[in-house]
Amino acid sequence: MKLPYVPFLEVFAPTLLEPHQCPVDTPLSCSNKTEVVDSCCFEFPGGILLQTQFWDYYPPVGPTDMFTLHGLWPDNCDGSYEQFCDYSSTISSARRILEEAGEGNLLDKMNRFWKNFNGDDDYLWVHEFNKHGTCMSTLKPSCYGASSTTSTSYQNVIDFFQRSVELFETLPTYQWLVEDGIVPSEVNTYSRKQIEDSLSSHFGHEVYVSCNKFSALQEVWYFHHLRGSVISGDFVPIPAMLNSRCPQQGIKFLPKNFVPPRPTHTGDSPIPRPTDGHKYYRGHLTPVGQPGCIISNGRWYTSGTCATFNLIQAPFGGYNLKSSKGFCAVDKEGYLTCGSQVTARQFQYDKSSGYVSFGGLKGWSAETVPGRFKQVPVAAGKDGGAVTFELHL
Repeated sequence: MKLPYVPFLEVFAPTLLEPHQCPVDTPLSCSNKTEVVDSCCFEFPGGILLQTQFWDYYPPVGPTDMFTLHGLWPDNCDGSYEQFCDYSSTISSARRILEEAGEGNLLDKMNRFWKNFNGDDDYLWVHEFNKHGTCMSTLKPSCYGASSTTSTSYQNVIDFFQRSVELFETLPTYQWLVEDGIVPSEVNTYSRKQIEDSLSSHFGHEVYVSCNKFSALQEVWYFHHLRGSVISGDFVPIPAMLNSRCPQQGIKFLPKNFVPPRPTHTGDSPIPRPTDGHKYYRGHLTPVGQPGCIISNGRWYTSGTCATFNLIQAPFGGYNLKSSKGFCAVDKEGYLTCGSQVTARQFQYDKSSGYVSFGGLKGWSAETVPGRFKQVPVAAGKDGGAVTFELHL
């Protein structure tokens, strides 16, 4: 028997719940001396909010006179970060949720300047919420008047996108640069100080700028603390917590209508290509200064043959780590695990040193060095045990 059509939100979100109300004297994130009991009004542990923007010039993405929105990320106060924090709250289509909720104006803005280089904008939106939005404590479903296990509302998803867009609109990077004479050009170049001084003078603090391997401006990150919740709190600018690796001189700010010259020799193309997930590095994963290696299930072992791991570039930064067992991640207990049922998570890879890290935590640790035929779990960060090391591919 054919079932009658039922609108999406009647099934999954029959009511849009009112968010939790926060007091005006809520402390600024990362500044509290004592614990804040009301977690719906205090962002923790991700008390540093990064608003990140792209400048994709080839192929051109988004308006020619605007940076595009990358995301809103909650970093921890020590510079590390969580990712994909609540599997039960992940979504499969942001576009469908916003359409069914009647958020046409918000969706129009996202269609204009929250862009994916491959044209599948919804894929980027879903990725941003699942990776970052699920880690925001003040956006938990329980902060909307229902437990995290029984809530059927997507209002927290809508609020994540709404606030991300609102913050982006207060940070017109392109306009600020042009006002200070830094305009897209195929000929002119700029110093890093010129770009940083321009943006910092408008933002009020140092910002982080990123360049590609062709010394062309690619990304800008703005750092904030937060007073109150993501839903209704105030984003307070703070200095960038990273130092730029852009060159001191000769930075290109290429226009989005830029057509690169055809290469006259083999080798690197004169323009960056968008990440397509096919670029990878391959090798053994070994603890620096310790015996043995990481085997295919993600555990540390000192006997037998080392597993071969692939580091595959992820679409929006970082790398997916994969062994013969499957993709790797760090589980809820903080341990490295690999397997056929594991959902790929983003690792970091320092090509100059060969070190592999996770969540901004540069070290790894274990309770003990494995003995003969004993496998030992390893934890991301140096707080998981008595033995600490780096992992080298």
